[in-house]
Amino acid sequence: MEKKIQVALIQFSPLSYDVKNNISKALILSKQALEQGAKIIVLPELFDSGYCVEDKDQKYALSFKDLKHPTLKSLHNLAIRYKAYIIACSIEKDQNKLFDTAYILGTKGLIGKYRKIYLWGNEKKRFQKGNKYPVFKLKFPNFSIKLGLQICYEVGFGEGARILALQGAQIICYSAAFGKARTYAWDLASKARALENGVFVLASNRSGEEISKIDGNKLEFAGHSRIINPKGEILATYEKEEGFIINEIDIKEVEIQRNTIPYLKDLNLKLTQKNLKEIHLNTKERKWQKKF
Repeated sequence: MEKKIQVALIQFSPLSYDVKNNISKALILSKQALEQGAKIIVLPELFDSGYCVEDKDQKYALSFKDLKHPTLKSLHNLAIRYKAYIIACSIEKDQNKLFDTAYILGTKGLIGKYRKIYLWGNEKKRFQKGNKYPVFKLKFPNFSIKLGLQICYEVGFGEGARILALQGAQIICYSAAFGKARTYAWDLASKARALENGVFVLASNRSGEEISKIDGNKLEFAGHSRIINPKGEILATYEKEEGFIINEIDIKEVEIQRNTIPYLKDLNLKLTQKNLKEIHLNTKERKWQKKF
């Protein structure tokens, strides 16, 4: 059975506070990709509010209990119209807590969400940490796939991608606002996550710049969104400021690569768990992070 689908990554420069125009830009680019046959769309981190809205996080946060929210309603309508899946990332409000949350919308509404666990820099002052690694099943006419979500900085944490792969994820999506100064890390880590887990990596990174409302620093973003196959090879990348990339992927390549280099099959999970437990239980070692 053929298991091929078209996937697309959207790249642009969201502006702080400009939700209406940010959504409009995302919709225009997404529609262009969908018109070319894309069935999975991935948007950058905090694409709707902009990244640097620290002084108004509460105002721009959304609740997944309200699918009539402009961001969710717009993306849901797009999913319905094109019978596709839209993966995005926004500020989430749950009671009085805020999260940096990636989510999937399909024709029937919210498929699921993932709350960022590893927060970068000033995000620690803005958001609570997530604590789960869910894997989602996306259904297509003749087959289904399993997909996991990660966000930005987490591309450098192999543990998260490995947990998702061990739960069956065949695709891992990264919505990002990754810094230009660390482009080298984005490049290497994204390919490594694909290779070591035998998964497709769909990494959508924003471009442009914003000014932090916490410390006044200018943040420049790397762009370089990329679609990577299970061998760690880049199938498509976007080098310009604004646009999208689209590429066909064959899910059968996941099984082929995992048999070619059986990292997951040969992983000694019991030994890994044992050693991690010993590190955790050792009082002195539990403070190891203070050394860095």
